[in-house]
Amino acid sequence: MGKMSSIPTMETDQLRRQLQERLEPIVVDHGVELVDLELGGSRSQPLLRILVHKEPGISLDLCESISREVADYLDVDDPIPGRYRLEVTSPGLDRPLNTDKDFRRAQNRLLKIVMTTGKNYRGRLIDWDETRLCIEGAKGVVDEVVRAEIAKAIIEAEFNR
Repeated sequence: MGKMSSIPTMETDQLRRQLQERLEPIVVDHGVELVDLELGGSRSQPLLRILVHKEPGISLDLCESISREVADYLDVDDPIPGRYRLEVTSPGLDRPLNTDKDFRRAQNRLLKIVMTTGKNYRGRLIDWDETRLCIEGAKGVVDEVVRAEIAKAIIEAEFNR
């Protein structure tokens, strides 16, 4: 997702933080977690994407309800200059895990991890902290993975849990 080209990067980061601060209470009021907020799109059609999460899943109706309330707030407060597109969506399984919040959501889920060394791990996230992940593989073997050496970690789809 590229930066909004009509707004300088520093201003975009500041706007992102401001929006996150103001929109998080709206999202939380719906019983949902604000995962991330992305500013992107093009100069002619900027995009504000709000990524939200709820266990066991989030409905389209709930996304629409959040979207309406956020749109009402943005119409009044008007922090984004001009016209823009608003999207409220769930992060999806292919979104890389990076933050502590991401790993907390992924607890006990099946992960695929690619290390900077090229080595791959596949297993259930059984424990984690700010420096490492503990992954239990198919044969019950537990591997400890250093977070700083992870190139990409994603949740794998499971159909028969």
